[in-house]
Amino acid sequence: MPFAKPNKSRSISADPAELYRDLPSGPDAVPGLWAHQSEMLSAFTEHVGKSDVALELPTGTGKTLTGLLLAEWTRQTRRTRVIYACPTKQLAMQVVEAAEREAIDTALLVGKSSLWPTGAVTAYESAQQVAVTTYSSIFNSNPHLADADLIVFDDAHAGEQYVGEAYGVTLKRRESPDEYAAVLNAIAPALDGVFLERLRQPRADPSISADTRLVVPLRQRGMVGAIDAVLGSFDAPLKFSYSMIRAGLASCLVYVSYSGILRLDLLAA
Repeated sequence: MPFAKPNKSRSISADPAELYRDLPSGPDAVPGLWAHQSEMLSAFTEHVGKSDVALELPTGTGKTLTGLLLAEWTRQTRRTRVIYACPTKQLAMQVVEAAEREAIDTALLVGKSSLWPTGAVTAYESAQQVAVTTYSSIFNSNPHLADADLIVFDDAHAGEQYVGEAYGVTLKRRESPDEYAAVLNAIAPALDGVFLERLRQPRADPSISADTRLVVPLRQRGMVGAIDAVLGSFDAPLKFSYSMIRAGLASCLVYVSYSGILRLDLLAA
C-alpha cells in the first residue's frame, strides 16, 4: 500500500521520504509513495557521501518521482547545485511536469544554452532549484552548466551514446577524407601491408569492406605522439572533440575499417 502524505511543512526534511510527506498536497499529486520507492530512497540515504550510487526501478514504477525526491532533498540539505539529467528534451519536459505536480520547483535547461531563460539559470546556479537538462548539455566539449554537487541520471543505461560521442573524435571517411587519410598514416605501422594498401584505395575492396582491425597505439613506438600531432592539427569541430580526450590519448584503442576508424575514446566511423 502507498504511504499517505499528510499536510505539513518543515524547513529541512530528515530524508527524501520525509521530504515527500512535507511537500504541499495538490490535486494532481500522487496519493502516496509505494513501498519500493521508499526502499530506494532509504537506500540512497544510506549511501550519501559516496561518489557513485546506482538505483534500479523498472519502467512504470515511479522512478521519476524517486529521482526528483532524492535530487530535491540533496539540494535542500546540502544547499548546493543539483542536476536531473534525461536522455531527451521530451523526457526532460515530462520530468518538469512531474515535479510541478508534486510542488517541486525545477529549472528547465534544454536546447541551446544561449536561449536558456536567465531566471532558470540563476535559480540553478544559486542552488534555489534543481536543474532539469539533457545528457547532451552535460557531455560536450563546452558545457555551459555550472558544476553540480550531484547529478541524477535518469535511464543511465541510455547515456553510453552521449558519453561516447562527447569523449571521442568522429571521422567519417566520406565526410573527412583528408583527416581519415592523415590518421590512417599515423597508425599505418601497426597494420599489415595488404590490409593497409586496400584501405588506401579510392574504392572499397569487397574482400575487406566489412573487416575491422584493432590497433593499440601505446604498444607502437612513437604512435601516440604521431596521433597527437595529427589530431592536434585539425580544425573545428574536430579540435574541440579532441580536446576532450587528449589527456587520455595513450589509453585509447583504435578500430580500423575502410569506412572509418573507431576508437574507444577517439571515435571515428
